Amino acid sequence: MSYSRRRVPLACTFCRHRKRRCDANRPSCSNCIEAEADCHYADLPVRRFEADDPSTSNAEILNKLQGIEGLLESHAQSMEVLSTEIQSRLALVPNPSSSPLSQTSTIDAVLTASRAQRSNDNGPTSPWFYDAPGLQTGGADLPVLTIPAKHITSSNYLLCLPEMKALIGEYPTNLFSSLESRNPLPSKFIFDGWQPMQPIVHIDREITDYLVSVFFSEVHPCHPILDHDTFSRIYARFLETGVDSSVQSALCLVVLALGSIALPSDGPHDFETSLPGMQYMQSAMPALIVMSAWSLEWNILLPQALVLASIYFAYIVRPLQSWRLVYSASTILQFKLSRLRAQEGDASEKEGVLRLFWSCFLIECDRLAELELPQSGLQQLTDEVTLPSCNNLNETESTCYLAEISIRRLLNRIHNSLYPQKHATSLNASSPSNAFPSPAISSIRGICDELHRQLNMWYESIPETVRPALDFSITANDRQQVLRIRYYATKHIIYRPFVLHVVAYGATEPVDDIMEKCEICLEACRIYLYNTTEIMKRASQYTWTFSLSSLGAIVVLTLASLCPSLKRFVPDIHELQTRVIENVKPWASPNSSLEAVISIIQDIRRKQRMLASV
Repeated sequence: MSYSRRRVPLACTFCRHRKRRCDANRPSCSNCIEAEADCHYADLPVRRFEADDPSTSNAEILNKLQGIEGLLESHAQSMEVLSTEIQSRLALVPNPSSSPLSQTSTIDAVLTASRAQRSNDNGPTSPWFYDAPGLQTGGADLPVLTIPAKHITSSNYLLCLPEMKALIGEYPTNLFSSLESRNPLPSKFIFDGWQPMQPIVHIDREITDYLVSVFFSEVHPCHPILDHDTFSRIYARFLETGVDSSVQSALCLVVLALGSIALPSDGPHDFETSLPGMQYMQSAMPALIVMSAWSLEWNILLPQALVLASIYFAYIVRPLQSWRLVYSASTILQFKLSRLRAQEGDASEKEGVLRLFWSCFLIECDRLAELELPQSGLQQLTDEVTLPSCNNLNETESTCYLAEISIRRLLNRIHNSLYPQKHATSLNASSPSNAFPSPAISSIRGICDELHRQLNMWYESIPETVRPALDFSITANDRQQVLRIRYYATKHIIYRPFVLHVVAYGATEPVDDIMEKCEICLEACRIYLYNTTEIMKRASQYTWTFSLSSLGAIVVLTLASLCPSLKRFVPDIHELQTRVIENVKPWASPNSSLEAVISIIQDIRRKQRMLASV
């Protein structure tokens, strides 16, 4: 930058009043001569200086300004690199310069890169899971993809907003976790002794073969943590020796239990009177509890069995027990990761650990999104761990699995960007208030639009043959339906702050941009509720997660329907409330958190109808 031009610190009165450049010539400047005006200078010292004169204080100031400008330019370049890095990670693009709409989809690109990484394992000393392609540049400076503690995204937070308290009264801030912690397990799961006698399980080869096939067709695609050939050998041995206290036996029993719970049925199960697969889990759980507490020798079968047991408890709508088991699996897995080096282990073992890692990540995040629970620490490693090749799945199943991992990471980024702990103080206060006043809304507009762009990039990166249509149509399989549900849940979360802002502070001077974002949020809530209906008709690992998310969507829609500026966007609020009640009711056992969800929505619907009739 050159400062050869002479600068004039003092202008004449004529030029200063007219904000014109003054050349400070004496006795009259050129502007005054041209305007035939009297040229008068204030009685202040006039001093000219040269930028290259280091003896003057003004030159020193210029040098400092030049240095600051250089720092700003460097900072701008760093921010550009950081933005590119975030976009590449969220879109699952191994090479940040790759286009999400290139001929090879980003998910396929990650799949190819991951396979190449595993086939070229040359890193000499660093942990192998640090060698993720495209995840290394600037990674140390980026926030980890975790769900922040005390975030304000949960349904429980929405119930504590002043507008909801005015409608249905006050609920405790830990309502759902408190209810689940007091909800007793079925009596057959209560073990009185340290090593209780295992009930006798009758193994019928014809039945168990069928249950194993159901497991691999219905449950395995969602969490492909087992290798089919390896499990077949373990299962064959299990059939020979029968049930014992080994981890191999426990793993087989959990697989049989999941095959039982995932069997096609005409309607929801009554989990209070009849739990499919109960006899298998009764025999598996004592061994798993003891081994997870005391076993210090690494055996991948143990965390695999714990994760599958966690999925079973998710199926029977027991979120706290599901979290407890996956927490144990994550702890064991981190113990292994801290000691696993590039030169150790074969490719199949590393692939198994990768699949196990990401399934733990998915399950734990679903629990932490709604319940305030301790984190295992696994999320801290997500920026450093490669994606699996998923060569034990077909192309559609592997694409859906990778896509779900990707959007879960994006959801975590949204939690950190829009709903961090610093906004949560109102939740812990005696009188919660809205966390999105006008200054906050102004500061996050651009962030929300960028997150929405990344969401659309994620959607477009899914191969067209697998990509679900963004509507209400029936998908080819449940995995595609889940991706569509995740898409609308994410869109709703991105733009929810604008709805809460208008509800809390009104829209006396409506801004078109804010109202447009409110409409996007409310439409996403509506489509989300319609798409969860099909999944909620039968048992799945998503029952509790989708039920709590549906409550959050209903609260947002109800608040909008009561707001004069937004009610035109929700003309069908009563129909939507009834839909959620019907979706959740079959799974709401007595004393459970889902029973509370039903009661709350019924109360909301009743109070709203009462207000409408006044």
